[in-house]
Amino acid sequence: MGHEFIGECPGWGDDPESDDLETELAIKYIKQSCGSPPPSVDVQVTFEGSEVGNEGDEVSYPVISVVWDECVIEYPGEYIGKCIEAFERFELPEEIQQQYQLFFQLQDQMQELFDRISEARKKRFLSGKPRNQDGT
Repeated sequence: MGHEFIGECPGWGDDPESDDLETELAIKYIKQSCGSPPPSVDVQVTFEGSEVGNEGDEVSYPVISVVWDECVIEYPGEYIGKCIEAFERFELPEEIQQQYQLFFQLQDQMQELFDRISEARKKRFLSGKPRNQDGT
């Protein structure tokens, strides 16, 4: 099984029961935001390990990951990217998320304006009309 780290489980360690609920909510949010995953791909809790101390003791901790069956499907990079973005939105405080959404709406509106200007210039050029009164 292949797996790719998406993010740390939210609030892990304070209260196991609420931690489980918050992690479950994060996974549901990711799945809802990203739509249906490709076949043999899922978002779930996995465990990462790291060595600590001089003795090299290994400690494992839960993380949210995209997992897939490598025998059935290749690396699902596009879906993983969507999941990472969804997790980042999940972690943002509400007021920052609202500003983030407004920023992207403004960016989309600017792009629409640029597209309209470009289309108008293209039509003017193809019609052979001069840009200014003096023909320049």
